[in-house]
Amino acid sequence: MSSATERTAKLRFHTAPDIAAAPAVDLDTLIRSVLFLAVFLAFWISFHPYPSLRDPVQNLLAGDPINQIGFSAIFISLAAWTWYHEPRRVLLLLRPALIAVVAWFAVSVAASWLPELSARRLAFTLVIMSISAMALLLPKDMRHFSDLMAAAALIVLAACYLGVLFWPQNSIHQATDFLEPQNAGSWRGVLPHKNEAGAVMNQFIFIGLFVARVRNVWLGACIVILAGIFLIFAQSKAAIALLPLVLIISAVIGRSHRPLTGITLVVSILLLFNLFSVGTVVFAPIRDLITSYMPDSTFTGRTEVWQFSLDALRQHPLTGYGFSAFWGTEQVQYGMGANASWVNNTTDAHNAYLNLALTTGLPGTALVFAWIVILPILDYYRQPRGTPADPLRMLFLRVCIYGAYASCFESSMFEQVAPWYLLLVATFGLRYLLVTRVAA
Repeated sequence: MSSATERTAKLRFHTAPDIAAAPAVDLDTLIRSVLFLAVFLAFWISFHPYPSLRDPVQNLLAGDPINQIGFSAIFISLAAWTWYHEPRRVLLLLRPALIAVVAWFAVSVAASWLPELSARRLAFTLVIMSISAMALLLPKDMRHFSDLMAAAALIVLAACYLGVLFWPQNSIHQATDFLEPQNAGSWRGVLPHKNEAGAVMNQFIFIGLFVARVRNVWLGACIVILAGIFLIFAQSKAAIALLPLVLIISAVIGRSHRPLTGITLVVSILLLFNLFSVGTVVFAPIRDLITSYMPDSTFTGRTEVWQFSLDALRQHPLTGYGFSAFWGTEQVQYGMGANASWVNNTTDAHNAYLNLALTTGLPGTALVFAWIVILPILDYYRQPRGTPADPLRMLFLRVCIYGAYASCFESSMFEQVAPWYLLLVATFGLRYLLVTRVAA
């Protein structure tokens, strides 16, 4: 075997032979499994599970020492493991679009009205992105990856249901919540908000479908049912509506062979979502149409936030206000507009693309859009169909499509860590599967 072939054998997700044979639980497998579960549970359960929402929101700009220590420890552990297991594998995930994204983020930090805050948050984001890339190298094969994903999802689901049963005041929205008492009764489990819970439950449904195909039908069905029930009680309207749409679109892409078809389909619906949401504050005919057919044409108050965000964006369209340095700042709370309202104190734009434009400018939004939305679809199409890796590619594709659509209603990208993490893993995963195949 040549050296190039040996290197490729180490890089790829092993599929057909390994699915049939159960790997022995040796020390190497144990270390990989513990690290993988530690990473995924840290993001999904977090270092602050079951957060109380009764108290006023603390300073959004202050750092969290527990998060900093926890994720730094995970990063160092993964970096040490990766260094020992051929660090060149991580370099395969680097691509011009990702380098351009990071470079533009650095520009937005330099142009930020709070450069120290932007620099600190960019450093944390780079740590999260690095963890997402390195975590993909931990599973020994696709069966191992399936087992670990099933275990992580079931642990999180168990924690969410146990919270609802035994600690409802901190796992179900209450009328005493400081910011959004109108969400009373909606389940959130270990997560801070019902919409984050809805996004994670959708991701678990995708994982359950993957596990059912790769590992065990009943195990996968169990994950799907438990996540589906929790999704319904979370009452996250966007997540519930997007689930069937993503399943349909991913099925269409799975049967088509022209990249232009998939990209056009995904992007067209994405543009429609933004036109009939953020577009309602820009185009009067769209606003009138929505008002005629929707009982809540404000999208639960989002239109006021979108108008405020667009007004602010017009002042800094090129570089924005600095990476992750807009909401929660004193300039926004007290210095933007003579008539301050609750909007000045909100935590995000409730639209990831608008949020990115505010903080990194329109070029930053375009670069992230290309990296997170367009390129994963291209990576999916550039891989051969009818191989044992098909279920894994479909899992990653569904996560990417859902993340693109959910970002029209929530600021999940670079903000909400729990749903954002798996989107990063899926983006890197499609790239990883492609480059290892090309190397073969």
